[in-house]
Amino acid sequence: MNYRIDILTLLGLGISFTTLFLSLFFIFQKKLKNDGYIFLYVSILILGYELFYKTLIHSCLIYDFHLLYIPGRLNNLLIYPVFLFFVWSITKQEFKLRGIHKLLLLAFVFYGVYVLISGLLIPLNDKLEMLNSFYSDNRPGPFNYWLNPKALFKSTIIPLLFLGVIAFDFFRFKRRNANIQSKRLIYILSVVIVLYFLYNQLSNLIYKWVYGATRFSMIEWPIDIAFLSIIIILLSVMVLLVNTGSTFLPPPKYSGSALDGSYYEDIINKAKSYIENNELYKKEKLSLTELSKSLDTNPKYLSQAINHHLKLSFVDFINNYRVEEAKKQILNDKNSSLTLEAIGQMAGFKSKSAFFRAFKKTTNVTPNQFVKSKRSSNS
Repeated sequence: MNYRIDILTLLGLGISFTTLFLSLFFIFQKKLKNDGYIFLYVSILILGYELFYKTLIHSCLIYDFHLLYIPGRLNNLLIYPVFLFFVWSITKQEFKLRGIHKLLLLAFVFYGVYVLISGLLIPLNDKLEMLNSFYSDNRPGPFNYWLNPKALFKSTIIPLLFLGVIAFDFFRFKRRNANIQSKRLIYILSVVIVLYFLYNQLSNLIYKWVYGATRFSMIEWPIDIAFLSIIIILLSVMVLLVNTGSTFLPPPKYSGSALDGSYYEDIINKAKSYIENNELYKKEKLSLTELSKSLDTNPKYLSQAINHHLKLSFVDFINNYRVEEAKKQILNDKNSSLTLEAIGQMAGFKSKSAFFRAFKKTTNVTPNQFVKSKRSSNS
């Protein structure tokens, strides 16, 4: 069998393997925990497999991967519940997979496994005959899958059920006071989902039109490869944006936040004022929960505000106050007889090591170096 190694084959294989690496890298980097984008990584992985399979068909490399060959049309049903759960992770605060969600996901996983095993159980000689017949190219253009009730149910009815739920949550989300980044993300994601669905519905018409112009009977595979490559690249760009600190989309962990950006600054200003007026940083065991109660706000929102608006953890946020207090005490001549450890405790640090570590992180010098620099400047 002669392989078809053209630009589309190279494109499909290149994006498939890149997608595999990218999605698995972030999935395992997050230690399989949901950072707000876990379903985005999984969706790219699923679409990457679909692209890989169709590239194998287009290039005839499926002869070398004959175990993966499945007679008939590939219906990528698993992508729809994954898309739905990703939308929910954005539109629903603190969304977690519950029992019914896991059962739904498992049902589609089991279907995919069933299709795969069914293909594996076909004897090798029979499968090779199917491939030879498939590539004999005697058919009059692309198949019309809409004439098959099973294919219609899998490619249209089931996806429409998921799209209905996604659309309902999308419009409900629009009415909420959600931050601009989350709205931007849900708009982009909605466009991707709708494009994927519409393409699968209109693909037969596209195949027929292109076939009429080219008379190339296997035209569906190049078209599928080009379309899937565009969708995967768009989703991959989203993954890179959210994991490289871009402010265009909401950062990981807080993609589902309904907190408007303007509220970040209000919460931060209230927190700063309350901490400074009451010198709370001097309290060794000051917690996020305790401070949020004093501010009459949700601990999650306070954490989001500090992380997203100041790009700091809560510990670093408080330690910055403590370091400033320690610098002030060091410069106070009345404290010349005190040790640095004692000054650190006055500022709210519970140990010498914690004091030195935070001081170095904030000022890029140790407390000892800070003292020496001030003494040399005063002499």
